Amino acid sequence: MSELPAMSAELVPEETELAALQRSHALLSNFSRCLPGMFYQFRRYPDARFCLPYASEAVETFFGVKAEQLREDASFMFAKVHPDDLPKMIVAVRKSFVDLSPWHQEYRIIADGQPDRWVVGDATPERLPDGSVLWHGFLSDNTERKLTEQRLLAAERQRSLVMKASNQGLYDINLQTGDGSFSPEYLQMLGYDPGDFAHPQQFWDYFWGTGVHPDDVANLKQAYKAHAAAQGGADYHAEFRQKNKAGEWRWIMSLGSIVEWDSKGKPLRMVGTHIDITERKQTEEMLRQNQELLESNKNRYKELARELEILITNAPVGIMFVSDGVIVRANKALAELCRFPDARAMIGVKTTFLYQGPEDYEAFSAQVTPGLLADELVELEWYLRRFNGEAFTGRVAGRALPTESYVRGAVWMIEDVTEQKATLDALRTSEQRLQRLMNSSLIGIIQGNESGEILDVNDVFTQFSGYDRDYLLSRNNLWHTLLSPQDMKICQQAYQDLIQTGTTAPFEIMLLQGGNVGVPILVGLSHLENSERGWVAFAMDISDRLRMNRLKTEFISVVSHELRTPLTSIRGSLSLLESGVSGVLPKQAEHLIRIAHNNSKRLITLVNDILDMDKLASGKMIFRSEALDLVALVQNALELHTSYASSLKVNLVLDHHPQQAWILADHDRLMQVMANLISNAAKFSREGETVLLRVFGKGPRYRVEVRDRGVGIAPEFQEHLFEPFTQADGTDTRQKGGTGLGLSITKAMLEKMHGQIGFASTAGQGSTFWFEFDVYR
Repeated sequence: MSELPAMSAELVPEETELAALQRSHALLSNFSRCLPGMFYQFRRYPDARFCLPYASEAVETFFGVKAEQLREDASFMFAKVHPDDLPKMIVAVRKSFVDLSPWHQEYRIIADGQPDRWVVGDATPERLPDGSVLWHGFLSDNTERKLTEQRLLAAERQRSLVMKASNQGLYDINLQTGDGSFSPEYLQMLGYDPGDFAHPQQFWDYFWGTGVHPDDVANLKQAYKAHAAAQGGADYHAEFRQKNKAGEWRWIMSLGSIVEWDSKGKPLRMVGTHIDITERKQTEEMLRQNQELLESNKNRYKELARELEILITNAPVGIMFVSDGVIVRANKALAELCRFPDARAMIGVKTTFLYQGPEDYEAFSAQVTPGLLADELVELEWYLRRFNGEAFTGRVAGRALPTESYVRGAVWMIEDVTEQKATLDALRTSEQRLQRLMNSSLIGIIQGNESGEILDVNDVFTQFSGYDRDYLLSRNNLWHTLLSPQDMKICQQAYQDLIQTGTTAPFEIMLLQGGNVGVPILVGLSHLENSERGWVAFAMDISDRLRMNRLKTEFISVVSHELRTPLTSIRGSLSLLESGVSGVLPKQAEHLIRIAHNNSKRLITLVNDILDMDKLASGKMIFRSEALDLVALVQNALELHTSYASSLKVNLVLDHHPQQAWILADHDRLMQVMANLISNAAKFSREGETVLLRVFGKGPRYRVEVRDRGVGIAPEFQEHLFEPFTQADGTDTRQKGGTGLGLSITKAMLEKMHGQIGFASTAGQGSTFWFEFDVYR
């Protein structure tokens, strides 16, 4: 590809076909969650190695491990198979490997401390060019059905034994007179005593009068007529409800046969047995209800798929696909942004209308082409035009599409940030104006001496404080009225820094007015000219800035929550498509799906990090203080991340630790801290290197260290390391990925749990990150 014009993407399928595909993707993802089983791909190499290139989230439920742990080596799964079932499984897998026949197996999975789980596996094999075989399959939980079968079998055996021992439930009827007899056990089955009926005819009167459910009488008679018509060719069988002595309806299965006939073929006598099958009927009813629930869920997930399609179509950000400079697909938001009547009207339109002219188009192309050629996400702001010629500032993000399938193609998102730019420009202008006003004494100014006495103030400060000038100058200890004890300490520390170093950083305090109503102000403190102990302070009202920060935090929280649910569904759908569950996709589509899947995972990580930052900032994140063994926690974290480190060809080693190290902290949050530190160390280590973990006592505290042998952290970047959205600018660092929020979140979490974090780094030699907690005794 010699060149890549701006905003170009390949020609995509018809809109209706794409919508159908999107609905299918969402439906498959939802099915995988609601069905009691897992989708998977199982691969066997010629040398008998096994792995699971793909497994849905249910693999953790079945085998107790995450899918990532089985991608390289799946031998762990066979240790979970019941020893009695393993030989049959091995034979079946080998047979399927040789003749590529579909694999079907029913076996048990061993669960520690829990009953064995029965599962049924079905898979279709496919031989790959390297001689290995890849099975595409589905594993379903068959435990409930198996247990039901076992219960029914046990009940059947018990019935057989009881019937042999006591003739329980037997009946004998004279079909000509209606007289009959029955075993005492039949009455006991219904809760009656033999004395409840003076003679057998009373029982049969009860049986046909009120004993049998009215809805079942016709079925009983029809079953008898069919049996009699068969002249003994088949046994009598009927199921009906019969009321017991307690007034409950019990399901009864009647099995019998006409045993005597007269010379004309008329039935004379019938014998049989009645069996209580209420539990079986209840089980069948439960299965029927579960099936109805499954069907209901299927319909609900179809509706969710339609809702997701509507959400994407009506996304608030403009989205377009272009091919060779021509728009081939656009959404409603882009049509509104560019002043088109609808999205269809944009199809076939060249993208050149967006630019100020040919030179502007070439300049944009020159700026974005390197990133697109490198298959990187391109983001920038550009001065664009709508179709009606109206100019606006747009935030543009795009990515190249596969060259083998697209003609210099890319997909782009465009957002109008004109108002945001205007707001930022206004803020910059305001800052410049405020600076000029400060220089001309138009902001709050206070002059004082080393004892804290106020010598002079201007009118702006009197407005801040709510007191007139005479009152401020005539009062002693006025600061106790104007400031809280905490802000008093901040001011005293700032003054000490000013005396010792000659300068002090601006700081924020709350200036109290009457009724404890406060005004947040930013204070700059400086020496009074020609005085070592005198001082002058400049105070600026920052209420608007704090309000904007609060609005920004709320905005981030809302956007993050609105994005996470659809992104999760999109990621699941893309994962299923990429795994081949819906069938083999064209190579062009596979590449596009892989790109989309990777981007969705990065977006979900970013959204989750933003949510964590928002919770920490707002104080909504809950921390539970519990006694933890730090050694066990670190060992657990190391085991969970060994697979990830192995994928980067990096080793994880717990180098030194005591037998136990008890602290007070939140287990889940501390595991998140370990995940951030270990994953960072692994990412920034060279291949073949080892990340060392240590746990040791340090006075009254326990310390955990994570040491890598990577490139280290540049000195000029170290002071900003724990700031949000912070990443080093190096090319290698950017290629590692990440949101720039991990260490900021880690530091905030540790401080919430009363811990401390720090690091030591030498460029070219690696870094050591550590955190500490007080010893819990």
